[in-house]
Amino acid sequence: MRYFPLKTVIFCLVFTPVLYITTLNFAQKYLNQNYLKKIEDISIGETSNLLEGFITIEEHLFKNIHTFFKTDNLVKYMGLDLNVIITTQKGKLLYADFINADVFMKNFQKKENIDKTAKRNFEILNAGLMFNVKINLSHGSRIANLILIAYFSFAILIFLVFYKIGSLNEKENNKIQISLIDDLQKEELSNKTLLENMKKERRNLLGTIKSLKVGFKEDKKKLKINEEDMFDEMVSLEAQLNSFNELKYENDKKINKLKTKIKKYERRKSSNNKRKEFDFIVKHFAVLYKNIEMNRKAISGYLSLNDDQKIKVEECVLLLDQNSDGSIIKRKVFSGKKHKTPCFEILFAYSGRLYFKKNENNKIEVLIIGTKNTQVKDMEFLHSL
Repeated sequence: MRYFPLKTVIFCLVFTPVLYITTLNFAQKYLNQNYLKKIEDISIGETSNLLEGFITIEEHLFKNIHTFFKTDNLVKYMGLDLNVIITTQKGKLLYADFINADVFMKNFQKKENIDKTAKRNFEILNAGLMFNVKINLSHGSRIANLILIAYFSFAILIFLVFYKIGSLNEKENNKIQISLIDDLQKEELSNKTLLENMKKERRNLLGTIKSLKVGFKEDKKKLKINEEDMFDEMVSLEAQLNSFNELKYENDKKINKLKTKIKKYERRKSSNNKRKEFDFIVKHFAVLYKNIEMNRKAISGYLSLNDDQKIKVEECVLLLDQNSDGSIIKRKVFSGKKHKTPCFEILFAYSGRLYFKKNENNKIEVLIIGTKNTQVKDMEFLHSL
């Protein structure tokens, strides 16, 4: 069988005895401790008769332990092999379950003095008793057999579960294989049909190729006839193309000359316009502000400003013209190559900068009008004065 659970069988055969032996050892240790505690608890019991001397300690232990054996379930029903030995601290035997009960009890039938018996019982109890409890759970005992049967039953159950799973898997696999075989057979039939269709199509294609070959030969003959006419036409077209290229080259030269003339004219026109605007601004400041002299650098900077900035800077110039001491000076800058001439900086429109000084005629000379972006070049200009 393909899905036979061989690994499960090996596991059960190996693991079950190991688990059985381990369980016996653990159970024996556990029962030894448990029954030792029980024997210690029930062996003495009520001590009034012992201390009064009505019964010897040997009889008391014998009655209590045998009563316990009759009432304990494992000893009574499961046949637990329990060996109990009780001695004094000096090693004198007080109880042993392997001694015949009748012989053991005859030794205590004789009546002794009650006081001596009570004294003897007290001395033994006061010295303490030694308990030795041993449980035999060897292979073949009733409890051992029950444990072995339980483990083998569980192993067989596991085997049956895995065997059932393997059987179901094999059935499912057989169904899949049968279905696959059916699909392959259907595919084989469809492939055969397709092959027949392809053979028919191949024959049709061969016929089409033959007819195309005949048509190709006929077209080739026609092309040979028209080849010379096409060559003559190509020669004439090439000549027309060359003449067109020459004409285009001449036109491009004329266009480039015209573009050059237009650029020169526009430059002259723009320079004339700038010059007129420059002259107009010079006259503008000269007429409106009598106490102000404008440097050419300042006029150029003024022309590069936007409308708002022009209004703000002209307001500063007006203040300088009317009362130069009333203007707000940001800082003093020394101009000239040796930096000996003091100049003053005024801010306008946040980023605008105006630099001025007093010349020899005691007039205000505006040296530079610029912005924060041109400040580096403006300072270089001041130092070069």
